Amino acid sequence: MTITGPDPRDAPPAEPAELFASVRGLSGPALAERLTAWIEEGVLAPGTRLPTIEEVATAAGLGRSTVAGIWSLLVDRGLVRTRRRGGTTVLGPVSGPGWPRAGEPPEFTGWSSVDLASAHPTTDRLPDLLDAFARSLREPQTNSLHREAITPALLEAVRHDWPFDAAEWVTVSGAGEATLLTAEAATAPGGLIAVQEPAVSGTIGNLRSVGFEVVGVASDASGPLPDALERALAAGVRTFVYQPGGEFSLAGGVTPGRLAELADVLRAHAPDAWVLEEDVLGPLAPALPLSLGELLPGRVVRVTSFCRAFGLDLRTTVVGGARDVVLGVRRLRSHGILAQSRILQNALAHLLTTPSVGELVADSARWYAARAADLEAALAVHDVPTSTPPGGLVVWLRAENEDEALAELGARGIVLTPSSRTFVTPPRPAWLRVATPQLPASPERVAELADVLASAARGALLAG
Repeated sequence: MTITGPDPRDAPPAEPAELFASVRGLSGPALAERLTAWIEEGVLAPGTRLPTIEEVATAAGLGRSTVAGIWSLLVDRGLVRTRRRGGTTVLGPVSGPGWPRAGEPPEFTGWSSVDLASAHPTTDRLPDLLDAFARSLREPQTNSLHREAITPALLEAVRHDWPFDAAEWVTVSGAGEATLLTAEAATAPGGLIAVQEPAVSGTIGNLRSVGFEVVGVASDASGPLPDALERALAAGVRTFVYQPGGEFSLAGGVTPGRLAELADVLRAHAPDAWVLEEDVLGPLAPALPLSLGELLPGRVVRVTSFCRAFGLDLRTTVVGGARDVVLGVRRLRSHGILAQSRILQNALAHLLTTPSVGELVADSARWYAARAADLEAALAVHDVPTSTPPGGLVVWLRAENEDEALAELGARGIVLTPSSRTFVTPPRPAWLRVATPQLPASPERVAELADVLASAARGALLAG
């Protein structure tokens, strides 16, 4: 993480008044990360009394409620203590080793070195897997000839957060494979599948690659549109894929009211249809996504991915729900012969049940949300229309001519996901998707990126 300000290795702890004179213009998330770094690096020494909320709000140019929220976040992180009459005092870095991260922050060497397409994090945002694998290797069943669709430890770890009572379970490698196998288990060869737009990148292409015809279902701030789903069902669709949490949508996750409307449409027009729920955030989600599982018992399968929380090499996705479909997924995995490694499954179970890992993942989730907020604020300076869905993995921005915008960005080393990977029919004007997990924390870098993105979007708009 790049921090602008005094370096604790070169100077003694600074006076708060000196430090807070440098925070003018920072966004709320950026100020929170700046304060966290100052405390963790010793720039603000333990016992230091911080300025009042009013004083910090004035110095930063932020609202009092924003600063109060930052104070609450620092309290939750164990970095400061707040007392009504005693003010706010620095406690210092969190004691204990915690859980190590998988790597160090990458060095910025130009925008071509930053992945703005995949929405996967850098290793410094992931937990180290060494201890998880070491513990998994010591499990008594390691190397047993008995295959397990899901180990008891992993089932226990995920079951309490599953939003409905799943009849069967299976584990699959990556999220893309899990979605594809589940769709194949639920749908006749060459059949029609409805997919919420915009979709998780890769879902539409994967479904088309095995011969399915994909029908788009538009969405708004409340989730997939009921009338769009009704039209898809009338066309013969019997499998519906959507994102309950709306992580890659244009607006947000499905609301309780919209969920009830979708259930009514499915009951009335296709009581035999299957529903596939894609949960790509897993423990990174700001709130547990809702589900159609309770409203349509026996018709829903949920796919939960852990790659963005724990890394691609763990590659264990949990699928749970309707018995016939989940058993179909098992059969499709090398005719029922293949089962996910117990070592991978139990390592995932260990990560999910270790509190210090949960704290690290929660910190990463805040990081992604902060980066998205920073980019959205920087683009607002240019009056560029944007939208950020829950989780902050992506920021969408408008451009009239996508091809020209992507070409201009590509010439500057910036590669974005084309809309053909996320929309059945790419919209006009286009929505450009910028993945945020690897954005630098530096406000200057984010402003630089916003300048380039705004130029490309504006140039495409003028060309249109």
